[in-house]
Amino acid sequence: MANEILEAVTIRLEFETGLDEKGMPIVKRKSFSNVKTDAVSDDILAAAEAIAGLQMHSLSKVAQIGTTVLSN
Repeated sequence: MANEILEAVTIRLEFETGLDEKGMPIVKRKSFSNVKTDAVSDDILAAAEAIAGLQMHSLSKVAQIGTTVLSN
């Protein structure tokens, strides 16, 4: 059975910056790496919301991206 080890966590914030000529939302992303691998989701969301409070555009999505290493 394979072992899984969480090696790295990145959070990605998505902001809606306006609408294009077809009326579709324009999305910009900001990523932050080197997040503690033992950080809980509530703390990550709180940090993302604090960062979003410093931005001029509205936060539309927060994603937590983990890199996992597999071994025997």
